[in-house]
Amino acid sequence: MGNRSVEEQENEPTPNDEAATAVEETEQATEKEIPSLERLGDVRKCPVCGSPVDADAYHCPSCRNYFCFHCRARLVPKDVELQCVNRHCDYYGKLVCDVCDVAQEQEEPPTVYEEPEDGYWPGLLVLSLICFGIVWSSATFWIAILAAIGLFIGGGLLLQWFGVNVFGRRRIVEHQRKSMRHRCIRCGQLVKEVHEAR
Repeated sequence: MGNRSVEEQENEPTPNDEAATAVEETEQATEKEIPSLERLGDVRKCPVCGSPVDADAYHCPSCRNYFCFHCRARLVPKDVELQCVNRHCDYYGKLVCDVCDVAQEQEEPPTVYEEPEDGYWPGLLVLSLICFGIVWSSATFWIAILAAIGLFIGGGLLLQWFGVNVFGRRRIVEHQRKSMRHRCIRCGQLVKEVHEAR
């Protein structure tokens, strides 16, 4: 163990080498996560008038036209204009049209609320009245009333306990919701829609 050769000691990785390797792997993983996008046209010329513009521009100071940062198509006031709000993205603050940034369907949290549900107590009441009539024909009035009340309350509670909705209840209603959202074509985060008066 103590008799290692000098070559083996030199080839052994040091903590600095391991840290450098970890940094390289992290950088490679980051590069894989962000897709490479190729912008269309000559990014140093205005797509409308051909004047020289900055490569990061989406507005021409010469002809005063706005254009999509990605596809370089001219934007008119009625077009949907989108801007990335992620400060770490290359497309941050740039205008992108909705042809390049297509809206995607997204699940929203469901709407949940309670609503009352009527019970079947009118049917039980009719049965209780029939019971009252049958018992009264063969017994006294007060015994018939007790039998009808007992059937209505006792039978109703028993049925309710077995899961039959007799006296009414509240049920939970859940509505699934979906929406159409635009996400940045570079970083994938939600973007905001721009409404500018020109």
